[in-house]
Amino acid sequence: MEIVYALVAILAWGTWIAPSQNVEIEGQQTRTFYVTIAVFVLSLIASLFVGFDGLNATTFWYPFAGGLIWAISGWSAFVGTNNLGMAKAFGIWAPMNIVVSVLWGALLFGEFSNVAPNALLLGIFAFVIILAGILLIIFAGGGDDEADKGKSKLLGLLGAMGAGVGFATYFVPITWGSKTASEAFDGFNMWIGTLPLAIGMFVGSSMLMLISKSSPKLNKGSDYMRVLSTGVLWGIGNYGALALVDMIGAGKGFTIAQLCVVVNALVGVYILKEPDPKSRAAKLTLLGVVIAVIGGVILMNFESLVE
Repeated sequence: MEIVYALVAILAWGTWIAPSQNVEIEGQQTRTFYVTIAVFVLSLIASLFVGFDGLNATTFWYPFAGGLIWAISGWSAFVGTNNLGMAKAFGIWAPMNIVVSVLWGALLFGEFSNVAPNALLLGIFAFVIILAGILLIIFAGGGDDEADKGKSKLLGLLGAMGAGVGFATYFVPITWGSKTASEAFDGFNMWIGTLPLAIGMFVGSSMLMLISKSSPKLNKGSDYMRVLSTGVLWGIGNYGALALVDMIGAGKGFTIAQLCVVVNALVGVYILKEPDPKSRAAKLTLLGVVIAVIGGVILMNFESLVE
């Protein structure tokens, strides 16, 4: 079953953006709104099976806060993909997620406080590899009209970097709550916590849409299903990753799930043609993604690799 759950997580998270990537939407806040609707509905269905045991006034609010952060992160991600293309934007933020997650673990939760010097050196080496991969993606270039896209490239880069920080941060309130209110979190797990997380995502995206005065109306009827399917795929990938983590542990589970970056890059380049598969930019983007993934795998396991 590990292989099945791994494939579900990798394929769903590797393709979740693709269905709605070419849907023309005036504001990315609207795209985020529909994605969170789908995640919310999926979490309601899942809750009928996993139940609500362990969910209380305390355990609700921490995932809810995480959902608010996810909404901002999702909006940033869509700004990135809209301006840079799916392969490049995802290739930037996914490795950043790993780096920022490790930093939060060290700075906020005292993880890696007793790391051996050789493990620390390996971690630094992994960080350099990730940085090299990201820089290769950033400077890979794009299509023939790249010179006309200076502004959009900057916005895309800022969006991808925002997603890199945000997608690694939405778990922080949940982890913080489990450590500071451990009694209330007794019997709680993320199978249960996905519902308040999804509610926070929906509320956050609704606030973004209201603040920006974005219209929820899409151009075509088929656009609604395409955007909603993006949310469904993200939700399926999330449950696949949770199941995988339950079976083989968080470190190995999330490391395997990072292979979704490779799937995303292949879909972005060879199906959506962002950038054109025959271009130098595509080759450099794919190379950068592979380098960054290698660095990410090392960084997520740098302690165990030197034991």
